[in-house]
Amino acid sequence: MIATLTGKLKSKLNNQVIIDVNGVGYCLNVSKNTLYHIGDIDDSVILNTDLQVRDDSILLYGFKFQSELNMFKLLQSIQGIGPRAALAILSALTVEHIIVAIKSSDKSAFQQADGIGQRVATRIVSELQEKIDQFSLTNNNIKFKDLNITSNELKLNKNIVDDAVSAIVNLGYSKSDVFLVVNSICNEIDNHEKLSIEKIIPLALKKLSK
Repeated sequence: MIATLTGKLKSKLNNQVIIDVNGVGYCLNVSKNTLYHIGDIDDSVILNTDLQVRDDSILLYGFKFQSELNMFKLLQSIQGIGPRAALAILSALTVEHIIVAIKSSDKSAFQQADGIGQRVATRIVSELQEKIDQFSLTNNNIKFKDLNITSNELKLNKNIVDDAVSAIVNLGYSKSDVFLVVNSICNEIDNHEKLSIEKIIPLALKKLSK
């Protein structure tokens, strides 16, 4: 099993790169996010890899970050999602965006990926709701715990939070963006303060308008 590849980047085009490892060129399928972060031609690079052997092909997938590889495998645990679809999702959304989309039940976010329709997007959101809590992030820009409802008061006021998100989404904002902003506001509010839609919405709109 090939877990990582270290070598010189010889080619990058669309969703494939070629890595020269001691004179042997390895062709890897990559996401647009990895393609963007991998570096320039002739740079020394390290990619986390996943080797998939099929009856008619042997394909190698490469990822700049371990968290992206973890998500690639997690997405394929859903019926109807193979490596091509998982790679398409990771090309349209970052790992952080995928987590927020799942937690906020934002099915439309996944439909940005090529070949992902409403039915598959619904399946992703519903089947990964519980699994995403145990997902391991590396090299991420957000703390996953910040997306969780952690305080007792917030648990008791979940309906208020949901109603606030729904009201702001109806104004035309992305559900994922609204979910992230509303939860950050709730984490900032003092535990002794009473949550209310009237308090959350103005603060959320102010952040979203920046």
